Amino acid sequence: MKNSAINGGVLLGKEYIFYIARLDPPLKGREFGEHPINKPRRFKLRRETMENAIGVKEEAMGKTLDVRDMAPKERHPKIFETFNALKAGESFVLVNDHEPKPLLYQFQAEHDGQFDWWPLEQGPAVWRVMIVRRKEPDPERTVTEYMQSDHRRLDSIFGRFLASVKEKRWDDASGEFREFSLGLKRHIRAEEDILFPVFEEKTGMRDAGPTVVMRMEHKDIHELLDRILKNTDAKEDSRISADSFTIANLLADHNMKEEHILYPESDSLIEERERKEVIKKAQTL
Repeated sequence: MKNSAINGGVLLGKEYIFYIARLDPPLKGREFGEHPINKPRRFKLRRETMENAIGVKEEAMGKTLDVRDMAPKERHPKIFETFNALKAGESFVLVNDHEPKPLLYQFQAEHDGQFDWWPLEQGPAVWRVMIVRRKEPDPERTVTEYMQSDHRRLDSIFGRFLASVKEKRWDDASGEFREFSLGLKRHIRAEEDILFPVFEEKTGMRDAGPTVVMRMEHKDIHELLDRILKNTDAKEDSRISADSFTIANLLADHNMKEEHILYPESDSLIEERERKEVIKKAQTL
């Protein structure tokens, strides 16, 4: 067999882990109808995912830098001064009165591979973004590492949301779920608008394959996000609990398929320059 394909899986304990057999040359247009990824199932929810989803310790959000009352010429110097003072792994939340896209471009030019950029609120009156100094700077970071980092970040926000619901801190829960929903929908856009087209172009898999399955599951995720937000604003505890369990199970399954198949295979197929472009474009969303 000389083709490259997603080849099967292995049962580890009680979890089914997909693996990838990479051979030369890459397969074009392979039928995936019989492959397990086209038969979505409910996996046993991983222990670490469940722990993230039931109110573990709140991840430190860092300090807040509100530049709305500062003169425009003073803003960027103050922001970069704050970033440069961070230790590895630390972060701050920038609060602005407009979309800070020119600032992002400056970060990309001057601090390539040294930062993460995670929007928390995107207008119309206030923009908030968490800016992180990465623990291990790497201008050649992989798509897998970037997307997994976002998965873990979103897990943390979701855990804080469930803790707030449990304690009936409804204002906190509403704000946290809005951050989670914005972040997850942005993550999905990065996949569907940026990563998936590159993967499909490289493999020829457009009508069958992992991206088809991912898009189908994304629709279910969107519906759940909108429903949970509505029920959070209405303080409907029981409905939130049921839908939260559903989305936690769905994401555990969904993220595992991405992290074990789609992201590593994408990294193996695209060049370093293309990986950088995928990540830079994703940061702008």
